[in-house]
Amino acid sequence: MNCLFRILIATAIIHSTLAVAAQQPLNLDFERISPEGPARPWGWQYFFRAPHAKAVMDSTVAHSGKYSYRISGEAQQEPVSPHTLGYWIDPWGLKGKQVELTGWISRENLEGQARVTLETWGEEGKINADTMNFPPTSERPADALWMPFSLNIPVDSAAYTLSLTIGLIGSGAAWFDALTLSAGGRQMAEVPVAPQFTSAQLEWLAQQAAPLKQTDPTPEGKQPDYSDLDAFRRITGGAQLIALGESTHGTSEFFSIKHRLLEYAVKEMGVTVFAIEANQLAVEAVNRYVLNGEGDARTAMKVMFKVWNTEEMLALIEWMRAYNLENPQNKVEFVGFDMQDPQLPIDSLLAFLPDYAPELLAAIDSLLGPYREAWREQYYPTAPDSIREGWINNTRLAWELVSARKADWLRQASNPAEKNRVEWALQNARVALQAAHSAYYTFDQGTRDSAMAENIGWLLSRRPPGTRMIIWAHDAHISRGKGPDPLYNYFQGGSMGAHLARQYGDSYRAFGLSTYDGAYSATLSYQDNTMVPVEAFPSPEGSLDEALHRLAAEEEAPGLILDLRAGRDQPWLLYPRPVRFIGYMASDYGYEAKMAIPYQFDGLIFINRTSHSRLVD
Repeated sequence: MNCLFRILIATAIIHSTLAVAAQQPLNLDFERISPEGPARPWGWQYFFRAPHAKAVMDSTVAHSGKYSYRISGEAQQEPVSPHTLGYWIDPWGLKGKQVELTGWISRENLEGQARVTLETWGEEGKINADTMNFPPTSERPADALWMPFSLNIPVDSAAYTLSLTIGLIGSGAAWFDALTLSAGGRQMAEVPVAPQFTSAQLEWLAQQAAPLKQTDPTPEGKQPDYSDLDAFRRITGGAQLIALGESTHGTSEFFSIKHRLLEYAVKEMGVTVFAIEANQLAVEAVNRYVLNGEGDARTAMKVMFKVWNTEEMLALIEWMRAYNLENPQNKVEFVGFDMQDPQLPIDSLLAFLPDYAPELLAAIDSLLGPYREAWREQYYPTAPDSIREGWINNTRLAWELVSARKADWLRQASNPAEKNRVEWALQNARVALQAAHSAYYTFDQGTRDSAMAENIGWLLSRRPPGTRMIIWAHDAHISRGKGPDPLYNYFQGGSMGAHLARQYGDSYRAFGLSTYDGAYSATLSYQDNTMVPVEAFPSPEGSLDEALHRLAAEEEAPGLILDLRAGRDQPWLLYPRPVRFIGYMASDYGYEAKMAIPYQFDGLIFINRTSHSRLVD
């Protein structure tokens, strides 16, 4: 990038050409609606959904503005937790200050309790808290429809989140409205989340960044131009495993730039395997199409999670099929490494046993059958701890019975195809065990990531030495997790990429993918799996994404490739900064997480403005 940037960044001209950078906004007056509609105000998230209660933005009763938020409940014989909605705020700009939450509440026929809390949390748990409980009322007072409240706490230097919650337990209704947050006596409409980059720091980033010419793959019949991808090749070096992340699962340009990078890596860098965050055995249906033309792409890709069923993914699969037709001696594979759904692996293992160990069939079926049936009754089945522990014990016993036969079965296999059947049978038993562990340790994301890393290792071990693989997964999964403070690593350093980095060292390279603003596709909520376009909130000041937005605008480039390796010697860049972290479900703000970014990725592929992925009909 040219040296004029130092001059331009200091002028008001460049700022007038950019969208106004955001900080974290506070929708505490409930006036902005979330993508879910009036069921939830923008920025608020459910802490607990009580089965006896309902909540909605109410335009018929308000203290000020258009909306209040009403929570109403029905009487319950058994004690239940409060129906609670929360707002999580980055405390960076509030530390060392006294904060006050004020607002108004109204109650009607409340037989229970309404509650408001204001809390700070740190690494060791709760630091400071203030709570107001509002007792029952037999009716809605005619002379005092609204009652004010106020909560106060100091924000300690150790706080990493500030949370406020509203909730109700019991029957009746409570309305909340016109909440405001003040810090040091000043009312806040938004809060700063990180220190802004200096001109010198922006110039350093400019020197490490290479502008992209395009994000789309090469159109059919056109000569490819890969000259802007030299930085990608340089950062990758000789790594066998090249991981491409994404800060959302539903960004069209993330699909297309990864398609372009795969095309480049296959043609110019010797990559022969493409691996995606999708259930391992199921993805073999796509692989059979890509390698041999079995079936059709639209049908095959339906085995993957819905978020991958897009026009962009279809184009990638069709390109791989076309490439393999033109290069039959150097085909590229399409494989999966996830392990969450054990149904197909269990069925496949049971279909294998009659040919190799019919005497084990009844025992293995008895061990794995209850777990398989639980999945058939409910996707991601829930059950008491004792039942889920039984799933682990049974799948472990099945794995031990099967793995003990490996040497005998491989001797029994008469050709490479049969040896492959044996290897897959063993792997399917392993995946069933992995899934059971993941189901038991529901809140331990590292359990799943460890299993996915193990499966990538299995895939690589079954291919010729030196095989190069592109890995596609969320930023959180592919991150290296090398930061000395676990709090600022994805999954506290337990990510799939952290496992791979430990095992493969410099032969593993990780690239995060981020954007400044635009749109993406996601489900509305955990309860409503409808996929919809969602706004990607503009990156806040102090985030690396916002800084790269400035650089991309200066270069008039659709995006950048940033080499982060030298950033590990720059304390200002290692300082935890907010990152966009959106998975399958929509997130209104999306920058709640903070990471020491150079410890997570070797490079960052930044796309300035993005659009939502297009779902296949």
